[in-house]
Amino acid sequence: MDRITAGFDQLTRFWLETAPARGVVARLDESMVSMLRHHDYPVAVTSLLRQLVGAAALLASNLKQPAQVVLQAQGDGAVPLLCVEATDRLTFRAYANVREDANIPADADLFSLVAPDGNGRFVLTIAPEEGQMYQGIVSLHAGDVSSLLADYLTNSQQTQTRLWLRQDGDALEAMLLERLPDRRDEASDSAWDAVVAQAEAAFALPFMPFPYAEWLPFVFAGHDVRVHTSQGLSFACSCTLERVLNALRLVGRDELQPLIAEQGRVESRCEFCGKRYEVSATRLADLFDHVDASHPPGSGTVH
Repeated sequence: MDRITAGFDQLTRFWLETAPARGVVARLDESMVSMLRHHDYPVAVTSLLRQLVGAAALLASNLKQPAQVVLQAQGDGAVPLLCVEATDRLTFRAYANVREDANIPADADLFSLVAPDGNGRFVLTIAPEEGQMYQGIVSLHAGDVSSLLADYLTNSQQTQTRLWLRQDGDALEAMLLERLPDRRDEASDSAWDAVVAQAEAAFALPFMPFPYAEWLPFVFAGHDVRVHTSQGLSFACSCTLERVLNALRLVGRDELQPLIAEQGRVESRCEFCGKRYEVSATRLADLFDHVDASHPPGSGTVH
């Protein structure tokens, strides 16, 4: 069985015909190897980025329009920032800011790395290409990525949600289970609790890379499971020279001038994919001359 047939770097939506639940499951492998080869993060940071990518991919699968999901853990710890982006096209990228002098244990958790002082925050942003951006912010508390996100989704959507994440080497498997709107009685509560227990038991077992058409009926034995066609997942970075030039515009000519005088150019590196951009002094002069011509003094430009 090849890795595609086994469901690697794929995402699959499903629902249970005989229980009040639907879900999505993803299995990432080579796509995350491609993402992480551009970085040399400590083991614990790599693990957390994998988990956040898995979670972001599950959330991105629910997007109904061109948009991206951004997950950020922010604080004052050894890792002040973990950032993951996933799009409706099921592409993703990730970045971590790690302090140079940090000594990070391999088993460090999210809370201890990002916000050991208790002042961290977790930010979920949905940014559509058109329309209004949505952002939710909660305190970053002790616990793993799956429980943090499950609590956030349950509270924000008022729908019971559970999330599971597990790793095996470079591979990660992620599953989100959501309770469907239904009557809230003892029988329905019991049915939901039963399928949650089945998923819990499955994720307590060793990693089993079977096609989801086989794996999901095994996990939810006794239920009629309907499985959608799988979709591919991949690492892709959205950095471009145009975005670099826009960022340099914001920095401003005066701030860049000493660097231009010393080196004759400005170099920039994408924090997500490691791609390097070099902008010549001539290109920068044209860039700022165009800005100055478009926004003469008094036009509203900040000088």
